[in-house]
This record gives sequence, C-alpha cells and structure tokens, in this order.
Amino acid sequence: MKNFLMVVILAVFCSAAGSESNHIRIGYPSAGALINGQVGTVLANTDILEKNGLDAEVTPFLYGSQMQEALLAGKIDIALTSEANFVNITAKFPCKLIATLGSAGRIAIMVRADSPVKKISDLKGKTVTTVFGTSAHYPAVQWVLKAGLIPDKDVKVVHMAAAEGRAALVKGDVEAIVIWDPFVEDFVRKKAARVLDSNPSFLTTTVASSEFLKNNPEAAVNFLVALNQAALYMAKNHALVNGWISKTMGVPAEIIDKGSSYNAAYSKAKQLKDIKLAPGPDLMTRLEQIADFNLKSGLLKEKSPVKENTDVTFAKTAREKALAGKFAPAGVSVKEK
Repeated sequence: MKNFLMVVILAVFCSAAGSESNHIRIGYPSAGALINGQVGTVLANTDILEKNGLDAEVTPFLYGSQMQEALLAGKIDIALTSEANFVNITAKFPCKLIATLGSAGRIAIMVRADSPVKKISDLKGKTVTTVFGTSAHYPAVQWVLKAGLIPDKDVKVVHMAAAEGRAALVKGDVEAIVIWDPFVEDFVRKKAARVLDSNPSFLTTTVASSEFLKNNPEAAVNFLVALNQAALYMAKNHALVNGWISKTMGVPAEIIDKGSSYNAAYSKAKQLKDIKLAPGPDLMTRLEQIADFNLKSGLLKEKSPVKENTDVTFAKTAREKALAGKFAPAGVSVKEK
C-alpha cells in the first residue's frame, strides 16, 4: 500500500511538473511605434490578460533593439514588433511569427517644407537618411531605385538614429529622410517637412520564442485571444488608449490617431470578427523582400528563414476560441495607476 501511494504521488508530481504554465512575459514598444504601442498599453493597463487566465508581465521598451535583446536573452516570451525586427530576430534566434496587428501607419520619404525638391529624382547628389535594419531601410532604397537613381552613387543613403535624422532634416544637414508614423504626421502638422511619397505598409508582427510555444501552447493561444480583444478595445476607445501612449511617445494624441487610421482594425473594427491576426500574403511577401534585401546589403550573412518560422495555427485557433466566447469592451476594467 505504501509503495502504491508513493507511485501515485510521484505520478501526480511528474504530471504537474510537465504541465504548462500560464505565466507569460510580453514586450511592446512604448515610443515611436503605433498599433503595437497602443495594444501593448491596453494589455498593460487593463485586466484583459487576467480574464484569459494569464499571469502576465507586460514590459514597455523605448527601442526595438532593446526588445530584440530581451527576447534573445530569454527575458520576454513574446514581442510586439515590426516585420523588419522579425526578419532580424529569426536569423539568429529560434522563434516564430504567430500573428500580426496589420499596418502601423505610413513610411514616407520627406523633405523640408521649403526644399526645392519636388520629386525623388531631384535628390540626385543629395543625402537621404534612414535607420538601417528597420522597416524604413528597405523602402528607402526602393524609392531611390524606382526614381532611376543608384544608391551610394547618385544618392547617399546613410544611417542615422530616428531622432538624429529628424533633427538633421530640420537643420538642413540632409536633404531627405525616410521615417514612419507618428513622425510623418508630426512633421506634416508642424509644416516642418512634406511627403514626396509614402506607403501604409509598415507592418506589425507578434513574435514568440520557440521554447515558449513548445512548452506553453495553450498559454500562447490564450494570449492571442487576449490580443484579439485588446485590438478591439483599442478600436472602441481611441481617445483613452491614444492618451496612454501619448505620454510615453511625447506626441499629441491627435497625431497618433491620424497615423493609426491606416490600420484596418483601428479604423474599422466593430466586433471581434473584424480583428484578423493571422499573417497573410502581403506580410509574407514583405518579409521575403526584407530578408533578400538584408542578405544582399550585408546586414545578415544568411537569409532569414521567415517562411519556415511563420506559424498561423496559433492565430487561427485563437480566432475560433475568441469568436466562440463572449467579450464586451465595456466590461474591461482599467487598472489604477
């Protein structure tokens, strides 16, 4: 009898030890990145994660590079980040792209408001700044090529941190900058710069470590259910959510609203079925383009396995679970600060 009890206790212990945890660590951008920023603040400032049975740590990061480092170091399990960051991360770390929140606004090539430049081809002999390795780098080079110019021969395309590049444009140290919202809209509103061309294809990605997905598949699905709900909450509460992210971005809420309006969920979602997190063909095409570009440019030594490390099953399962349940944005509680 004693031996039998020991076997039962051991079996229960082993079962508990092998079961997955509901603990999850999430990183999101608190400055300079729309949609991921707003949804991250929703997850941090409401009880949506708790309502989905998750014991969560939600950490804001000022820069995408810091979030990358945290994921690589095992300090977070999931990162709400950009398509370019996923390309960079998956080249050196076992992870999966499991969802997307869609567009994060525009990427634009801009010149000073008083610049004589009228079109991109007028930039011959000039300098364009962008942030190498980010989602703005690839379109910067593509715009130059499309205008019939050769990068680093006809036009200097140089790396500058986002804040430094904006300051250099304002001072006239460079002729043009390739930047993203909300900074595009901020420049336009201040009449400090104008857009030569733009594209609302700055795409978001939700990236999870492969180890977390392997050990906690149910928690991953529950997180994506929460992400569905947080996106709808954002769509229903623009003023509140933009007010939260405005404090860390240092950008007025109305500018954040304009930049975010290019996101379909933000501008059009009325119910959960309008939120679509599964990566689609447009995102996959852009990931392959950036992966090829990074390899050709020498940013990476090998092409990132973006297709191999994209898994839509979690998002599809989460969508079914979310739509089968009941969720009312009005029933979400905001945490006291």
